[in-house]
Amino acid sequence: MALHLVEDLCKGMTLNPENCLLVPGVPETFDEGSTEPMLRTFTEYLSKCKMCGRVFVREQGTFAVLCELQLAVDPLQVTDTIAGEDSEWTVLTTGSQPLPAPASDVEFLKKMLAFWGKEGKTLADMPGLLGLDPGVPIRVATPSPDDWVKALGQALEKVALPHPESGPYLKLRLFSGGPTPIPGEEAFEPWLEHTTEMLQEWAVPDAEKRRRLIECLRGPALDVIRTLKLSNPGVKVKGCLEALDHAFRRTEGSEDVYCKFLSAKQQKGEKVSAYIQRLEKLLQRAIMRGAVTVEQMDQTRLTQIVRGIQYQNLILLHLRLRERQDNPPSYSRLIKEVREEEERQQGRGQSFFCYRCGQGGHI
Repeated sequence: MALHLVEDLCKGMTLNPENCLLVPGVPETFDEGSTEPMLRTFTEYLSKCKMCGRVFVREQGTFAVLCELQLAVDPLQVTDTIAGEDSEWTVLTTGSQPLPAPASDVEFLKKMLAFWGKEGKTLADMPGLLGLDPGVPIRVATPSPDDWVKALGQALEKVALPHPESGPYLKLRLFSGGPTPIPGEEAFEPWLEHTTEMLQEWAVPDAEKRRRLIECLRGPALDVIRTLKLSNPGVKVKGCLEALDHAFRRTEGSEDVYCKFLSAKQQKGEKVSAYIQRLEKLLQRAIMRGAVTVEQMDQTRLTQIVRGIQYQNLILLHLRLRERQDNPPSYSRLIKEVREEEERQQGRGQSFFCYRCGQGGHI
């Protein structure tokens, strides 16, 4: 019904049906001056719509308003209803279906559109992602919600899940904790350091981090987390790492771990950024052992960095790290500032520092 009604009205007005939508249920008191502004302010997508006319619908006893958009109507961005003053107005297009799409499909499509927007993509990019010629029309009829779901699913299979900061998402290394290592498995401590660093860098919810962690576990290590989830279904990823640490790390007291952290100094030829990354692994281990609280983490880190940097002291001066110990930056902000400063110094030439006068310069 919607398809024929829209097409008939557009034909009489020499309009393109794919660029038009019909809004039935509009009271007689609403004219062009009141209907068009309401449609334009309801959603950003309709902000440039133009009312082309209206027709009386005898069965409903109300008017149906025909509006034209500048481009073809995107069925995924057109809302089903618009809240009028006294009632809801239904929105009909040539893509309207005789039966409404399931609520689960609609919600899925909304999430996919949001994801598409964050990646800088639109539905117009779909042909290229599916390996089709973008110059050849692929739509001979208006797609149904099931068609959109299928097409989006095919596209996502071709797109790797992105790493939040540094490119494609890579799975964590495998770890089983069994007596016989599985192919590709490494010792627990290197695995834990790498895993902790990766999970810290990923800007995803904690539940997603936990899912990715469980994904890389096998054997006894996976059993540890399964048992933990039975008693605490909402356990955080930090709790999972602590449980694995207690189960598989060799016995090491909190004082020993903290002493290793305090004794870590910058080595000759080591960049400040590399020293901070090495120090962070020791700090995370001290936190897991209870030697340092999460609340003390940023201040403890910065204090040791100021104490442990023995070369390239200009970075301390330019970033004013000593003066910032009362309000220390987070790890991600600190490592970003240090790397940027290293690049600036490298671009200006070799730096020197005079310990007698406390001044530095460049050659």
